[in-house]
Amino acid sequence: MSSRIRSACTADIDALVAIEQAAFAGDRISRRSFRQLIERETAAALVVEVDGRVAGYVMVLFRKGSGVARLYSIARASDEPGLGRALLQAAESVAFDRERLLLRLEVREDNHRAIALYKQNGYRCIGREPDYYHDGMAALRFEKTLRGQHPPATGVPYYPQSWDFTCGPCCLMMAAGHFLPGYKADRTAELRLWREATTVFMMSGAGGCEPFGLAVAAHDLGLSAEIFVSAVGPLFLQSVRSHEKRSVMEVAQADFRRRAAGYEIPTHTRAFSLDDIGACLSGGGLAMVLVSGYLMFGQKVPHWVLAIADDGKHITIHDPWVEDERGETMTDAAGIPVPYAIFMRMAQFGRDGLRAAVMIKRHEER
Repeated sequence: MSSRIRSACTADIDALVAIEQAAFAGDRISRRSFRQLIERETAAALVVEVDGRVAGYVMVLFRKGSGVARLYSIARASDEPGLGRALLQAAESVAFDRERLLLRLEVREDNHRAIALYKQNGYRCIGREPDYYHDGMAALRFEKTLRGQHPPATGVPYYPQSWDFTCGPCCLMMAAGHFLPGYKADRTAELRLWREATTVFMMSGAGGCEPFGLAVAAHDLGLSAEIFVSAVGPLFLQSVRSHEKRSVMEVAQADFRRRAAGYEIPTHTRAFSLDDIGACLSGGGLAMVLVSGYLMFGQKVPHWVLAIADDGKHITIHDPWVEDERGETMTDAAGIPVPYAIFMRMAQFGRDGLRAAVMIKRHEER
């Protein structure tokens, strides 16, 4: 028997669909999705050939700006020994070559054979997702470190945003869940926090949250906040053409600043540095950081992420945005290690390179 692993091509799609149908009863990758995965820049599609025929495949996804790769799917056409291990090692190799620190995956809780394979190859279970598959079966989430030490275990809960405009509230809910015993994060709390911290809601749709509004909302929850912002005056006005909307945004933001001053929330009118983020994290705090969505998901929009750990080379973040239309799950968005240089490049927004962060701690730690 001779075998080799190579990149998949469109001529392999018939074989891939046949393997998929034989291997899985549901949650199958469609013919169209196979084609898209083969062509995607942020995916690696590999097949194993045995005596000239395609006998298995593995699909790996790569998120921009992330130190994590995700093993999206792996399957084989036969029980020939060694194929699963060979495909898994190929996935690890392609993730390592793209400078990823971690490879993560989900597996059915009742797929004992696959679970044994992962454990034998150094994967550790990092969580369980109930009712994950079409038949209600739970998924176990596994992870393997490809380079460096194990990622820090911060215990910070993860909560994905339900709407396009609630990234800031979700970061704040994750911080509240970490610091406030019994805090309940749900869609109602998410929307309530957005209403309390948003800069505007009128005419062109939902507005976003700015640092003073988030800091005031954090204070009202019983948390200690500290603001870093590199600009003076109202934010996010560059692309607003409506005079009325600009006026509303200016009034709303001025009110947040007055309330922050009334609460005596420390405010620094300068760009934060890596040392500022590191000092916050090493002191037991968390940092809500404004980033540009361009490096993460290709859209030039302001976006909030939560910095949860610093290992000396990377800032680990919880990103509340999960691109489910591209097959992402929370495995792709939670606990992402981002190299320092990439983090600082993404942690600015707009032509002026606005930098903003809200450092959060327990109230008594201020």
